[in-house]
Amino acid sequence: MLKDIKNFLNDRNQKKIILQYKGKRMNAACEWWKFRNPIRMIYRGLLNEIYKKLPPFGLKNSLYRLMGVKIGKDVVISPDVHVDPLFPELITIEDGVILGWGSKISTHEMLKDRIKLGRVLIKKNAVIGAYSLVRPGVTIGENSIVAVSSLANKDVKRFEVVGGIPIRKIK
Repeated sequence: MLKDIKNFLNDRNQKKIILQYKGKRMNAACEWWKFRNPIRMIYRGLLNEIYKKLPPFGLKNSLYRLMGVKIGKDVVISPDVHVDPLFPELITIEDGVILGWGSKISTHEMLKDRIKLGRVLIKKNAVIGAYSLVRPGVTIGENSIVAVSSLANKDVKRFEVVGGIPIRKIK
């Protein structure tokens, strides 16, 4: 499974991957440390908690870039935004994006019998509303809006306004 994860991380053409968990523990989450260095994860987790409290400004974006997130120019990352520390290199945020207060971007899901990894792409001038969650493998289209407290579980087309749990087209 580790080989499959490494291949996925290196192949930028793959959007998402679902791997069956066949370990000895009761679920895949019990063995997260097999996929990422635990010391590095502690470091990333601590940094992420500090970054979350910073106001939106250029230095904050630079710090997230050091974690591996690809961030364009004029991106606003509001306080309490949670960026997945396990696979931050799978996140791309293009120019002019606004991430609302407390929103979350997830690049992995570990379930009982499988692990899902996915690249998240938030295209130019998109807005992710406060307290929304973007799931692994989702693309948010250019100039689109994800309403407050929404679950972005599928791709959003450009210029589309979506909201709800799960999202549905509003406009």
